[in-house]
Amino acid sequence: MTAAILAGLHEIETVTVYGPESAEQRVGVVSLNVAGYEPQELAGGLDAAYRIQTRAGLHCAPRMHRSLGTLAGGGTLRVSVGAFNTAEHVEALLAAVREL
Repeated sequence: MTAAILAGLHEIETVTVYGPESAEQRVGVVSLNVAGYEPQELAGGLDAAYRIQTRAGLHCAPRMHRSLGTLAGGGTLRVSVGAFNTAEHVEALLAAVREL
């Protein structure tokens, strides 16, 4: 599912994904930003309009966000998958980000 999230997000021009390109080099977590949105604003919109839960902010790693250049903008939006997520959840996330 992480590979599907990465592939789908890379197709959206306004999305910047942070971290390794390959799902094999990750756990089920993807940090991203969408141009025109602060991470907290995006998380709120995904929750309110689509009932998609994410986490926004510095994720207890302000020095990493300084290195990534995301500190001043409030960090990143973090999405993750777990044992109970499905391919339909992944597509719902991607559809919501595309719409926003």
